[in-house]
Amino acid sequence: MRSSGNHRSTRRWLAAAAAVVVVAGIGVGIWFATRPASTTAATSKVETVTTGTITQAVSASGTLEPSSQANLSFAVAGRVTAVDVTAGQTVTAGQTLATLDPTTLTATATQAQATLATDQSKLATDQGNGASSAQVAADEAAVASAQAQLTSAQNDLADATLTATIAGQVASVNLSVGQQVSAASSTSGTGTTAGTSTATGGGSGGGGSSFAGSGAASSAASSAASSAASSSSSSAQFVIVSTGSYVVNTTVDDTQVGQIAVGDQAVITPSGATTPVFGTVGSISTLASTSTGVASFPVVIDVTGSPSGLYGGASATVAITVKELQGVVVVPTAAVHYSGNTTTVNVVANGSTTPRVVTVGTASAGDTQIVNGVTAGDKIAVPVVTIGRLGGAGRTGIFGGGPGGAGRTFPAGSGGGPGGTPGGGFGG
Repeated sequence: MRSSGNHRSTRRWLAAAAAVVVVAGIGVGIWFATRPASTTAATSKVETVTTGTITQAVSASGTLEPSSQANLSFAVAGRVTAVDVTAGQTVTAGQTLATLDPTTLTATATQAQATLATDQSKLATDQGNGASSAQVAADEAAVASAQAQLTSAQNDLADATLTATIAGQVASVNLSVGQQVSAASSTSGTGTTAGTSTATGGGSGGGGSSFAGSGAASSAASSAASSAASSSSSSAQFVIVSTGSYVVNTTVDDTQVGQIAVGDQAVITPSGATTPVFGTVGSISTLASTSTGVASFPVVIDVTGSPSGLYGGASATVAITVKELQGVVVVPTAAVHYSGNTTTVNVVANGSTTPRVVTVGTASAGDTQIVNGVTAGDKIAVPVVTIGRLGGAGRTGIFGGGPGGAGRTFPAGSGGGPGGTPGGGFGG
């Protein structure tokens, strides 16, 4: 009997649950049947055709860097006796940075000078005594060798004083008084990241090789100098960067590199800045690096002038102008209609609206160039669409409320290109 009672109780519970579901379904149906309907209102506004500027640009992102960087280290070994500058200090070209104890180097130079004097005296004596040509030749070779040793010793003594090769700010100092240093590799020196670059050997008397050029040729040189500067800066005893002169190192892909050229104007917006600075394309590399199947070509943008507030290592976005058409006839892109191979705009004249066939050119930033078909001063109809809810205030968004509400209107096709459709969300 208890089992039978349990079954009856379960049946009553299921019946009650089913009733709740039915009631809920009826409520939802009533809500859908009585909710305000959506509405779309398509209108147009009349605008006057004007002339303006159409600009096309290639966008990229990169890093601001000083246009010149010197990575300097002593070219000779010795003990540091003085460090004359600190990080953050501004220096001039030729200013002393640090010195080594010259005692041993001076003694070597003095000995080389004495050896040269002895060899020169012997040569003069043998020549005066009519020595054989073989002896004279041997004496001359000894003099040449002694002279070379003296020159080397004098250069080493000069290199005991390390001087700045460029004017700028000391970025880092990796040296202290009393430290014993080894002779630096001749690859450390001065590198620039601009279109023309120079690499100089690491002592104050060191020589070096230079690279100069423009366009793709200078780009290869600047990439090499930049890489050398970067690889040696971590081990350099002094790093000096130019101040007031910057470049942006960026890249473009293989679909963009053919659009830009050396000398193209660029608008540069440093990260966090509200005011852009300007520059020009200084070099374009023809050697790409490939990552995930995309080829990237290094491009160097030379910042124009000496704008303040720039910092090496900061990121920046760049817009390189590749085409600029000034004084051309332009209309809102939304006013252009496409049907098959025919392109029209609706011209308003004498109280009526008539489609007129036009030829379009370049489109950019919501405007389209009209090559022929309409002229400045003509009146045209620009479609405007309002989407919302009948009788409601609508939700705030790209599409606002409809009739009776606080809806927003916008040109049809905004957010699309030629033939584009309205984009955005729907109101409430």
